[in-house]
Amino acid sequence: MIGMIVKLVVKEDCYTGFEHAFAAQAAAVRSNEPGNRVYELFRSRTRPLTYTLVEIYDDEVALAAHRASPHMAVHRPLTAPFVAGQPEIATFDVLSHVA
Repeated sequence: MIGMIVKLVVKEDCYTGFEHAFAAQAAAVRSNEPGNRVYELFRSRTRPLTYTLVEIYDDEVALAAHRASPHMAVHRPLTAPFVAGQPEIATFDVLSHVA
């Protein structure tokens, strides 16, 4: 599995609009991407304009399908105006817990 952690900072006074737009995007991901296991947004308690998105996909095929999906093409432009600067993206291999 492939994990991604995306750090986003939204513009001042834009958090409500961002959260609403993102909620629609997340719903589209969850209902249209069988290869997506986790797509969750977290808001910092100490920096309320800072968010972390955690994503987990079955494999490279599922991640590529996410990136190329029609629903993401629709939703990216709806969330982008709220984001200040470029997101910080880290990609990981998800390791199984083996005893």
